[in-house]
Amino acid sequence: MRLIGPMPQDCRSLLPQGARGTFQDWRVFVELEHCDRIKRLRRIAEILPPDEQPMFYETRLPAWRLPSNIATDVPVLRVVFPERTFFDTDSSRLRPEAIEIAALIAENLRKEPPDVALFVAGHADARGAREYNEALSVDRSNAIAEQIFQFGVSLTSIWRIGFGEDMPLVAGNDEGAFARNRRIEFLFAAKPEAMATWLADNQLDNLCQARNRSDAERCKASLSLKADYTVREVVQAPARANLAVKRSPAARIAPGSNPLGSVAPSSPTTIGVKPKPARTISINPQRRSAGNIQLNL
Repeated sequence: MRLIGPMPQDCRSLLPQGARGTFQDWRVFVELEHCDRIKRLRRIAEILPPDEQPMFYETRLPAWRLPSNIATDVPVLRVVFPERTFFDTDSSRLRPEAIEIAALIAENLRKEPPDVALFVAGHADARGAREYNEALSVDRSNAIAEQIFQFGVSLTSIWRIGFGEDMPLVAGNDEGAFARNRRIEFLFAAKPEAMATWLADNQLDNLCQARNRSDAERCKASLSLKADYTVREVVQAPARANLAVKRSPAARIAPGSNPLGSVAPSSPTTIGVKPKPARTISINPQRRSAGNIQLNL
């Protein structure tokens, strides 16, 4: 991925000639929407203190790396926040400032087309047990994703994943390296398959950044990647038991009357309400591949 530089003053300049003001397939607008997204999110970043502002990166997944039904290159936006922007040390409870950022991201998503997706990825440093770090990164990504979802995001799909300590951004065992490796990443794209492919494959090329090649190679040689990390969609969960009341229709009876054969309204009947199932995608960095979207019924 590359750092994003200046953007066009008018994102509509990215549209093919003759496409303005006409109804077109979603593929025609994917670059325009990517440009608008970057500009909106950069405005969000401007409200943060300098040491809490994110870095913006982008890449494009070629059509041949994606499912055949997508049939176009898909740009992916990656926004990397330092850990302290959202959490205190060893905590998955969102800081008050983080809740404000989540509200702004949700507001941004409400302006997106219905097919856009957001991935929230949590990362930890190498201190502590590996299992603990993975659990913490999952809890943190889930906390952010659920908070954004609760603010309301229209039809945007939100997904979360935690990598623990397995994907260090920089090489090294000093406090500076640990601080950079503890991070929250947001990925935005028109299709979730594009981000899943980037996480499984291209992400590996961005790891273990160092001042010299030997440190980078040593870091990459020490990586211990699993064959299966799961990206899970955040779906609306009922706050209480999955129950709704179904009332039987009753005949109208005039006040004070008691006609022969009349029947009192029956008691309400309780029926089950099935929550929306969550979708998942399997990420396999060992094979640099992502699975198909699975529906967990």
